[in-house]
Amino acid sequence: LFSLLLCVTLSRNAVESFGLRTSPSSTSCTNKKTFHFGAGCFWAPADQIKSLPGILTTSVGYCGDDDTSLPPTYENVCGGRTKLVEAVRVEYDADQLTFRDLLDMYQTVNTAQYGNKRQYGGIIFTSTEEEQKIAAEFLKENRKVVGEVETMSKVFYKAEKYHQDYWAKWRTRIPLLVISLAAIGEFGGEIRQTVYNVVCYAFIAFTLIERKVDTNVETIVISGSSE
Repeated sequence: LFSLLLCVTLSRNAVESFGLRTSPSSTSCTNKKTFHFGAGCFWAPADQIKSLPGILTTSVGYCGDDDTSLPPTYENVCGGRTKLVEAVRVEYDADQLTFRDLLDMYQTVNTAQYGNKRQYGGIIFTSTEEEQKIAAEFLKENRKVVGEVETMSKVFYKAEKYHQDYWAKWRTRIPLLVISLAAIGEFGGEIRQTVYNVVCYAFIAFTLIERKVDTNVETIVISGSSE
């Protein structure tokens, strides 16, 4: 059962790694734009908006600092050793969504709170003067929204692969693990505890190995809000 769990997880990751899940709308869009924002931890916001109409892709990474002298790794960013922010990169169809629509989405998924350290701050990154004006007016009209406006950095660092589609992966892994453990409890017999331990330790080991293997950070150069 654990082998099944491992195979399914690896297959899922392989599909994501090779880009086989590309949305048809992403390939046919003729007016694609990008939007970057920080909203606390980046996993949940990226997951919550990726299936909404007009959203082509979401990815998570780090931005907001073009002068970092340290590698833009998860450990360095979360440890506050850089000025980088955990951020979500959204590619969207500008024929379906306006920049103001994206700000409404930001308000919905934003978990940042006042007093957060910079890496978990609520930040709307803008790429044009028009976006900056719209974002400033939005925050003025919605004073309960935790956020500030910054000019988008020249680079977005796409985070390590294990962070991408994070919740989608774990929505698959956890149920499979629970089902496996339940089956062991039902049919494991006298070796039940031993099998429990093997499965749990193997699952933990797989998670740790995944983090060690998927360490590449992709650098994406930003050239305005439209790409």
